[in-house]
Amino acid sequence: MNADQARRSARAHGLTATLTTMHDTLPERVLPCGPSGCCVLPEPALHDVAGVWTAGTVAVLDPAAVERLGRVETPDGPLAAVRYRGAPGPAGVPAPWSDWLARLAGLRLGLSEALLDATVAHLGDRRVGDTPLLLQQMIKGALADAVTEQIEIKIQLTGTPPPAESLAALHRQITMTDRMLLRLLGASGFTADGPGAVVNASELLADAWIGGEGWVP
Repeated sequence: MNADQARRSARAHGLTATLTTMHDTLPERVLPCGPSGCCVLPEPALHDVAGVWTAGTVAVLDPAAVERLGRVETPDGPLAAVRYRGAPGPAGVPAPWSDWLARLAGLRLGLSEALLDATVAHLGDRRVGDTPLLLQQMIKGALADAVTEQIEIKIQLTGTPPPAESLAALHRQITMTDRMLLRLLGASGFTADGPGAVVNASELLADAWIGGEGWVP
């Protein structure tokens, strides 16, 4: 699964289903941890894991070193948050971090596009006086900004994945765009089973990879 396939899947089928497919299409059962050892993944992906991405390479996993940090709730199923605290093994095959970060960015972009669809539908049903909210200049400007950001991200993810540093910037751009859209939804965007739950899970997914040692779910 490449970044564009992850984007289309996430927009149509949601976070958990797409992330599960991404794990299922890895060449082996591994725990794909970021530089700080953190990972957010579907619960079934923790079963029968034999390897781990640590210190930039694929190593043999020590089950005792897998620390569960909690659950990340989403409307389409919970995710597990873990941290791997094992010592790096002998230098092995390099972990494909850039490819994975690109797929995660594609997944998050698809979720962001679905959020845009939901935002437009939500605003389309609401009026201020005789004027639909969608026709208010401030609303139109904010939606146009979000679409522009999403197009820029999609272009960057086309073809060969950018280097990890550029991908980290793209993830921050997705986070900014999602927060912009959530503000347009008002209180409805922050209900337990609403779009805010998906945005929160999406951000945690990225932070596990581009966040620091202080990351917690």
